[in-house]
Formats: sequence, C-alpha cells, structure tokens
Amino acid sequence: MAADEAKQLDSVTDRIADKESMDANKATAAMSSLNAKKVDGLKDDLSAIQVSKEDIDLIVDELEVTDDEAEKALKCVIAEGLVNDDKSAVGEALRRLVSGL
Repeated sequence: MAADEAKQLDSVTDRIADKESMDANKATAAMSSLNAKKVDGLKDDLSAIQVSKEDIDLIVDELEVTDDEAEKALKCVIAEGLVNDDKSAVGEALRRLVSGL
C-alpha cells in the first residue's frame, strides 16, 4: 500500500516538474526571440554610427580584443546614450568590455 502511494506521489511530482520545465523552456524561447529582434534593430542603429579608427586601435591595444569587438563596444555605448561631457566613448567601451556586458 505504501509503495503504491509513493508511486502515485512520484507521478504527481514528475508531472509538476515536467510542466515547470516546459514553462521554463517557453520563457527561454520567448526571451531569445525578443533578444533576436532587439539585436536586429540594434544592428541597424549601430551601422549608422561612425567611430574613429584611433579609438578602436586604443581599445584593441589595451584589452587585446578584435577590431570588430572594439568597434561594436564603442557603437553600443554611443547608441545607448552612455557618452556625455563627463564620460568618453572609449572609457565606457573599455568598462563594458572589462565587465563582460
């Protein structure tokens, strides 16, 4: 009798775990889709932003990243409005690359 009850309890908990797993998978898929749309829009915005070769070279020399990574970091901080009188694009791009954002 106890064995049957244990089996039934396991069955119920397995169903709940499966449902939670499916919900998590749906949420992950939805977030991935939203991020993909955001990235596509960001790529269009970034292509219009011009950055200097000297700034790219400085970041490449300091952090040993590729030209593309340095250029993308610069364009992202400019597009996000993180640059103002107190903050330079190079400084913000360096922070972003070091922190892994």
